[in-house]
Amino acid sequence: MVKIMLDPGHDINTPGKRAPDGSVREFEFNKATAIHTANLLAQYNGVEVYFSHDLNDAIDTSLNARADLANRLQVNCLVSIHANAGPTSARGIETFIYLNTPTSTDNLARMIHDHVINITGMTNRGVKRADFAILRQTNMDALLIECGFMTNNEDLALLKSDEYRRKCAQGIVNGLVQFYGLTRKAAPAPAPARPPAPSIVYEAHIEHIGWQGPRRNGETAGTTGQSLRLEALTVRLENTNAKLEMEGHVENKGWTTVRTNGEVFGTVGEGLRLEAIKIKSDQHTVLYRVHVQNIGWTDWKKNGEVAGTTGQALRIEAVEIKLA
Repeated sequence: MVKIMLDPGHDINTPGKRAPDGSVREFEFNKATAIHTANLLAQYNGVEVYFSHDLNDAIDTSLNARADLANRLQVNCLVSIHANAGPTSARGIETFIYLNTPTSTDNLARMIHDHVINITGMTNRGVKRADFAILRQTNMDALLIECGFMTNNEDLALLKSDEYRRKCAQGIVNGLVQFYGLTRKAAPAPAPARPPAPSIVYEAHIEHIGWQGPRRNGETAGTTGQSLRLEALTVRLENTNAKLEMEGHVENKGWTTVRTNGEVFGTVGEGLRLEAIKIKSDQHTVLYRVHVQNIGWTDWKKNGEVAGTTGQALRIEAVEIKLA
């Protein structure tokens, strides 16, 4: 298992870390790029991704706390993602490693840097050494990548673009894939064409993301390691006339009324977490489990049993559902 920590530099309210015209804060770029990177890494085998701090916390997490977390989790590497500042004429991407680092750190930094330069076409400012705290205080391969200058109008336009953020994330992932030899997860086997087997399809509404897209037969809907609440869920059966009933336990509201095949349970647009779920069918055994804040994955539940918690103010972050 390769354990990777992503460190979106600074926080939303870090003083001074924004474009000169105030149009974007550095953390907006750092956070979005880190999330894109984590989502891309989820497509590979044997990877566990961590963030260095709560992405929704407005408090500026100290560099000591970030480094301590990386050391405590014994991650294989840390990638700190930033946007730069300098003279208005300065442009491009530069990557930093600590003053005295093993060859592995230099190799990882150069692979990531080269891939980001290649995919973005930005000015190459090279891989450099610096006495940055996040590099000095961590015990693993660690690098800090500055993805462009907020003080340059051309770079700033790119830093505000989601397309550019996704390119930076893809470059980072390409470098990690090369360095660690990661392999992409195999696509799910197609369902038999004839006769069609009963299947279960579900979709999660996630904080800051919205509806995530359909998942099927045990795939993960939601997120893990990103501190994002699952707010609503819709579940339906396909290729069967069986009845499906669902209930959700919602923050400050309690259990919803029973919903049936394809209806939404939970809330959308109210900022409320889904804390527990119950699902059952009159003809099929439905298995489900949830990933709970501070707990992780629960045991599999079935046929109307409660998955999650009530009365503990803990959010569901992800869910997996399948037919037995």
